[in-house]
Amino acid sequence: MTDAAPRPALVALADGLRDARTRSGVGLRRLADMINLHPGVLSSFELGKRIPPDTTVAHILGVLRSPTAVCDQLVDLARRAHERDFIDHAGRAEDLLRTTYEQRSTHVFEWSPTLIPEALQTVEYARALRDTGLVEPSPDVGRRSLARTVQELTSPTDTEPRRTYLIGEAATRSDFGSTDEFRAQLDAVIALTRHPRMSVRLVPAAKCPPGLVEPFTLYENRAGAFTVAVPHHRGAVFITHEDTVTAYRKTAKALQRHATDTGWR
Repeated sequence: MTDAAPRPALVALADGLRDARTRSGVGLRRLADMINLHPGVLSSFELGKRIPPDTTVAHILGVLRSPTAVCDQLVDLARRAHERDFIDHAGRAEDLLRTTYEQRSTHVFEWSPTLIPEALQTVEYARALRDTGLVEPSPDVGRRSLARTVQELTSPTDTEPRRTYLIGEAATRSDFGSTDEFRAQLDAVIALTRHPRMSVRLVPAAKCPPGLVEPFTLYENRAGAFTVAVPHHRGAVFITHEDTVTAYRKTAKALQRHATDTGWR
């Protein structure tokens, strides 16, 4: 059920509070004593099981002497913690939220109409994207890269979800980077199409022209789809509202009906 999905701002807030405390080298019980709060209550804040008032968040971070930017960010998250949808304006919470929702998923579906999905990108392809100047430079290029994906597939754990990647035909043609780099990228994707734990398929442009359906990632568990992530230029929008998630699930099913295992060249 979507209503059981953890609110994205609350997930980011809980991690931020825990990170601020550990960076300060202060134990949970000691901090609880410092702010006159029961350790169990503080723990529930850091686990995302309880929403702290924004004034309490400000007090905690003041005691920890956290930087002003961290305080402003976490106080804002506390004020938005009840919201079902969350826009990650600066891209600070994206990796955390994606990892959290993956851990709660049995299946992750990703639609990428014009680019190779980030998790399937070779380092060379990711760097070529960055070198266009249109993608925000990142020191950890390929942080959800092909290398990590292959490692997850070859060393599976009980918590790893099944993965489905649908890629638009436009992504198989590129005007950036070298021809050799792009061929190597396509070869890497084609090799993954034969992997038993992953589905990687192509959607012909005739079935879904570029620009018709924006990229998105859908997170599902045994009860159904519960969260969708829609990327924007510097981060992503995370949505847990049930009607919206259901609409994206219907779109995912429609795209899957048009997907094919041929046509990669």
